[in-house]
Amino acid sequence: MSIRILNKDYTYKLANLNRGVLSMEYKKRNTYDITSDAYSSIKSKLKTFRIQLKSKICFLGFDGYIDSLYTLVKSRKDSKEYIKMDKMSTFGNIVKQAAGSATNIERILKKRTSGGFAPNTAKAMQSLGIKINLVAAVGYPEVKKQFLPFKELGGVDLVNFSNPGETLGLEFDDGKVLLPDFANIMNIDWDLLMDRVGLDNIISMITNSDLMGFGHWASLPYFNNIWTKMIDWILPSIDNLENKLFFVDLADLKKRKSNDIEKMLEILRQINDLVPVVLSLNDQEAMDICKLLDKVDIFKNDIPNHLDLSEGGRAINSELNLSYLVIHTPHFATISLRSGDHCYIRQGFTSKPKYTIGAGEYFNAGISSALCCGLDPAEALLIGNGITGIFIRTGQAPTFDQLIQFLKYYMEYIDHDISEFPHNF
Repeated sequence: MSIRILNKDYTYKLANLNRGVLSMEYKKRNTYDITSDAYSSIKSKLKTFRIQLKSKICFLGFDGYIDSLYTLVKSRKDSKEYIKMDKMSTFGNIVKQAAGSATNIERILKKRTSGGFAPNTAKAMQSLGIKINLVAAVGYPEVKKQFLPFKELGGVDLVNFSNPGETLGLEFDDGKVLLPDFANIMNIDWDLLMDRVGLDNIISMITNSDLMGFGHWASLPYFNNIWTKMIDWILPSIDNLENKLFFVDLADLKKRKSNDIEKMLEILRQINDLVPVVLSLNDQEAMDICKLLDKVDIFKNDIPNHLDLSEGGRAINSELNLSYLVIHTPHFATISLRSGDHCYIRQGFTSKPKYTIGAGEYFNAGISSALCCGLDPAEALLIGNGITGIFIRTGQAPTFDQLIQFLKYYMEYIDHDISEFPHNF
């Protein structure tokens, strides 16, 4: 029998000669890395997790976009063959060098689809078996055609109250550029929700839900007011809030003023006194939050390093004091608890993703669903990473069977740059 040594991070031992089983000894990346432990513990919980998902209901609001996703052309040989622009820096340099003159960059449509926090999260959760109350900007008075599949999906109760925004998305192997039109989204406020959805309807939907998710805060200028009104008029009317989750995705904070962000963080602290809050940040959002926290001495550089990101959530949440604070990157994710516990889980990174726009929502759907079903925080990160890993390789919302398949080979995915799913191991 030959034993393949994958790389320096793993060693393999022959666990059972008769059965030909190989056990893996995982080398931790840092003190908080419990990837191997979570991978081992979650295997026995997947059957129960699957059953629990089917009993859960999630309330999602309030955005919605029509996403047009493009690949850019670096060079073209003929009408059929071309080389795609795979790096964001290439795009940036072309634009920079053309300043003062003009440039022309060809784009190729990959797909046009429904998007935004609420619709993308709904797709991910529904595919796993969770029932959805989706109150979103999907068209008004008529639902736009890109969102009509939600009306056909079992388990999705769609409430349309506003027209969607539009996003032109440029996807590269190492990132994405989003060019959104927020005109319709800017109009979403408390009065519009009360007029077209109604207080009693929202209270009823949240009462019957096990978790509620809201995003993208930075793109909706009236979100602080909406949450304040929820504290005054909705949350006090709901029993057992301590058994629910309040999930938040902020989006790009650079477009918002510091005092708006500080007010938002204070509102989340108030909400956390009523219902456990899960705040999810990507690397850039984590840096922007840190700049507003005087006592957090981390992220000193504009470009975050691995050490800052692996420990940053712990430092941030020592100030915010939320039930859960998550930081996610293409390579790993961390979760920091109000209790002070903090853990790190590696991601199945690929340098050749097929889709990146919407990946954050799929990750968020995974961790919030897992936490809602009682999985450990580290196991929740593993679920989020698994769902994201499938989405970036396929562009599709994974089923639970596909999630199991990805998790089966999770250690291979984190050890190798594998761009396909499913992959023939």
